[in-house]
Amino acid sequence: MTNIVTSSQMYAAEKNAVSRGVDFPELMERAGNACAKIIYDEYCGRGNVKALVLCGKGKNGGDGFVIARVLQEKGADVKAALLCSGPSEGDQLANYLLLQKTCAVICDCTGDINALKELISEADIIIDALFGTGFRGSLPGFLADAAKAVNSSCKTVIAVDVPSGVNCDTCEIQGEVFEADMTIAISAFKPVHITKPYNSVCGKVRVADLGIIDSDYDSDIFTLDIDDIRSLLPERKADSNKGTFGHALCVCGSYKMPGAAYMSVSGALRTGAGLVTAAFPQSAYSALAVKLTEALLLPCGGDKSGMFSPDSLPELTDALKKASSALIGCGLGLCDDTADFVKSFLRQAEIPLVIDADALNAVSADPSVLREIKAPFVITPHPGEMSRLTGKTVDEIVSSSAESAREFAKEYNCTVVLKGANTVVCDEGGRRVYVNRTGNNGLSKGGSGDLLAGMLVSLIAQGMNPFDAACAAVFMHGDCADRLAAKTSKRGMLVTDMIAYLPEYLGKFE
Repeated sequence: MTNIVTSSQMYAAEKNAVSRGVDFPELMERAGNACAKIIYDEYCGRGNVKALVLCGKGKNGGDGFVIARVLQEKGADVKAALLCSGPSEGDQLANYLLLQKTCAVICDCTGDINALKELISEADIIIDALFGTGFRGSLPGFLADAAKAVNSSCKTVIAVDVPSGVNCDTCEIQGEVFEADMTIAISAFKPVHITKPYNSVCGKVRVADLGIIDSDYDSDIFTLDIDDIRSLLPERKADSNKGTFGHALCVCGSYKMPGAAYMSVSGALRTGAGLVTAAFPQSAYSALAVKLTEALLLPCGGDKSGMFSPDSLPELTDALKKASSALIGCGLGLCDDTADFVKSFLRQAEIPLVIDADALNAVSADPSVLREIKAPFVITPHPGEMSRLTGKTVDEIVSSSAESAREFAKEYNCTVVLKGANTVVCDEGGRRVYVNRTGNNGLSKGGSGDLLAGMLVSLIAQGMNPFDAACAAVFMHGDCADRLAAKTSKRGMLVTDMIAYLPEYLGKFE
């Protein structure tokens, strides 16, 4: 788990670390050493590399002086370029003086773009240590020209903490920015490191550990990596049987949208549930029976348009008693009968629920029915569905997705999966928020949400709590799409391709 913090939260965390006995000079030394190790291991370990470190006069520049010194000690050919004159005070001055005692070449290029361009032409890698998390506004003339020169050089660029020229909290870029191939986040992620599409200026992001501990942070927003997800998933013991891994009930589909049922049920099957029952209106039987050969089929009565109606409920009563978790909503369609069916189903269920798509639309006029649900539940809206549930505009939801999810989770005591370029997951009560970094625009196709909902209900059926299951499902759904897109393409990738690829992908967790 890695925290996501604003610049002010990062500074507060550093002060908390200092109060525990780690002083600021030590933090700068740790930051520089950690960054230098990442850079050396990534780019310098296979021979003599010429590194150009662009240093400002603030704390980010201080980190740059440490990086230059350590890389020089490791055998790299290092030049440090001052672009804002030399530092005049503080820890950065102390580290500047230490760098002067090494064999590294220090060049003051302040205001001299031609001298800088010559240094750029000689370098193999360029390290941007100009401005850190405190940057606001736009790069002034010479530094804007410097950014243009670096960006057009085709050299590998590594940013220290934040690419210079971007506001790390708002992700705002007001002019030129040093575009990085890799950014080394100091201790924790900042919003710009993960917020799409703005994080494209960061390149790949690595985190440098300074020894700041979780309790130092005043943040309940975090992200996870594949090792974190691996640790969350339930163990699959050698003496297991189908009963070990739960029974997921998927109440999905209609005459016009049988594919939604197919994709959600397939997601539940492929993600490891022991048993999956597909409940759908009788009108969709011919479309689904030939495709869902591993699921138990429960065709139910429906209305004249081929959708679920309250008359379908008696057939689902026994299924609910046998299931470990249930999903409702994918491809239901919406009319008065279906809305009544959904509300009655929610009131009747006593097992953990995943509520998606048209089931959310069915309750959007009066979400108070959600307070009548007897078991833990997860809602999985996209911004349009969240808008209908809350009365906020889509723009308001997209611009403050974490807070929108948190408010709803608190009000209805549920887990919220608010889908988007960076899907956020908030636990019931609004205590913790997970921000997802995986996924790509290849998922911008009908059926992606159905697959995610099926994966989620499957993990809950296997015994995971709703919040952990939601975090894992969202991560794996996006990561699977990323790896598949690398094999095929984002434009041409289909949800059915992901379903076929899931068995290979999930091998990474065994």
